[in-house]
Amino acid sequence: MEALSRYVTSSGCKIYTFPVRAFPELVANIYLITDGQHRILVDCGSGMNRSNRDLLAGLKAIEERYDEPTGLEKLSAILITHGHIDHFGGLPFVRQFTQAPIGVHLLDRRILSHYEDRVVVASRLLENFLKRAGVRAPDRENLMAMYLFAKEIYHSTPIQISLGENGFQPDSSCSDGISKESQDQSSTIAVLSDRISFYHVPGHCPGQVCLRLDDILLTADHVLSRTTPHQAPESITNNMGLGHYLDSLNKIQALDGIQLALGGHEKPMNDLAGRIREIKRVHDERLEQVLEICYQPKTTADISRELFGPVNNYHILLALEEAGAHVEYLYQRGELVATNLAEIESEPDPVILYQRC
Repeated sequence: MEALSRYVTSSGCKIYTFPVRAFPELVANIYLITDGQHRILVDCGSGMNRSNRDLLAGLKAIEERYDEPTGLEKLSAILITHGHIDHFGGLPFVRQFTQAPIGVHLLDRRILSHYEDRVVVASRLLENFLKRAGVRAPDRENLMAMYLFAKEIYHSTPIQISLGENGFQPDSSCSDGISKESQDQSSTIAVLSDRISFYHVPGHCPGQVCLRLDDILLTADHVLSRTTPHQAPESITNNMGLGHYLDSLNKIQALDGIQLALGGHEKPMNDLAGRIREIKRVHDERLEQVLEICYQPKTTADISRELFGPVNNYHILLALEEAGAHVEYLYQRGELVATNLAEIESEPDPVILYQRC
């Protein structure tokens, strides 16, 4: 596999990485961390057939090229960087081969362990957002159908470890999902807890974490080399939103000693602080654009069209959420106000018009 890479941290830990085709138009990066004795899989793809095949092929390529035992049955743990399906959807597939404990941040635990609950609640909140944004009923139906596409490929999977800034913590709330084997493995990976540091970076996802091993940082989808990571309003999901995201960027930008950053997609980054500055600049410019658009009252759908122009398929939903995140940020800070207060007061699901103060 030509895209297979290996990195060695300053203390000698090895990080292997390879891509999987998570969805037809989306490639995700998988990571395998090892100190020679313990093996930790970081993210596992979407769970679609091509993604699962790529996962197995990538692990096999590591074994063949580097003589590193990498079968799924040899894993010490599986860590999920955040609760987006292109990163955790492969868990039911992986569970067929291993009982290694699964870890995720507390704020994304419910997405993995009570997935059906998450889909129903998130779908209703998203539909409410689209109504308030001014999206017409037929278009809402199409967008919701796209949102729910492929949601059935995953089913709830118990979580054994909570990831936080204090390292690995047993997740006692899911003790019924822990086998004796998992408990034993959970105790063995504690050896690595002094090597892996976790940074909670909400914004793109409520429970997203970055993982630091010595001088290398796995940035998940918090910082990417080319794309400005997608934002959605906190009104859809708590602990998302542009305000949380910008605070989290500041947190990672302040880290010293990072020589290499590896994202959940795209290429490695040699200048993490510089890339964060570029991302901040994009959001500053977008906020200014929204204020310029809102010299006259506009819906979020209006703002989305003016920001991003004509887009198709799932990108329509992404554009609406991105515009909504920036509108919400400005509204929270009093730079935008709602102008149709009588409608908002009298109607059950009003479309909201925003204008610059």
